[in-house]
Amino acid sequence: MTEAHHAPPLRNRTILVVGATGGIGEGMTRALLQQGATVVATGRNEDRLASLAARVGDDIAGTFLPHTLDVASPDSAAVRRELVRYGPLDGAVITIGNWGTNGPAGLLQTLDDEWDSMIAANLTSHFRALRTLVPLLPPEGALVHLTGYSAEVPYPSAPLIGATNAAKKSLMLSLTAELGTAGPRLYELIIGPIRTRPRAAIGADDPGWFSAEDLGHHAGALITGHSPYTAHPLQYLLTRAHGVRATPPR
Repeated sequence: MTEAHHAPPLRNRTILVVGATGGIGEGMTRALLQQGATVVATGRNEDRLASLAARVGDDIAGTFLPHTLDVASPDSAAVRRELVRYGPLDGAVITIGNWGTNGPAGLLQTLDDEWDSMIAANLTSHFRALRTLVPLLPPEGALVHLTGYSAEVPYPSAPLIGATNAAKKSLMLSLTAELGTAGPRLYELIIGPIRTRPRAAIGADDPGWFSAEDLGHHAGALITGHSPYTAHPLQYLLTRAHGVRATPPR
């Protein structure tokens, strides 16, 4: 068997991971590196990127390129100028956002400052990341975007999580329709609870959940076009028992 048959599936592919220092971003970065990708790992905190570099280590098939950068900066043109140094991108993964700082609260108890903060962190940032990255991807490239299942169901005590997730899903589906067959391919992954290293450290772990590494392998197959789900821009990865679906489970 020739060396080509043994080549990692993402060899010679360059993939940008936005939010690489988060729990899901870390696992996806590791999985993409294991598949041989050159991973441009971005985050806003240099120390967290350095810690990520230490954790991925040298036992990887790909190349790890950390870059301290706010991809959701309002100056999209400046961010693109930062990223073109890595050459053409084959794919991008967006996994950013947060749960806010004020703890559980009903919608009518939500204050304006928390509203503004959550819209900025969990919606405006995604809009800016899409505006920045889609023009960098070739027509045959792919962008994978993650959104929580609260986009589909009521989310009492955390209504802004559900509202921003629903809005992100709408943005992605609208952009997919706008691009049509012109490319790049866009994928909206609606996810359930995900196994990550930080969650496992606090005892929040369940073998029935998908892992962040599972998401990274799935994203890699979508980017190469070798996934059975390549033709489905909207996908659901809620639990291992449900599997990967093109429609939500009932």
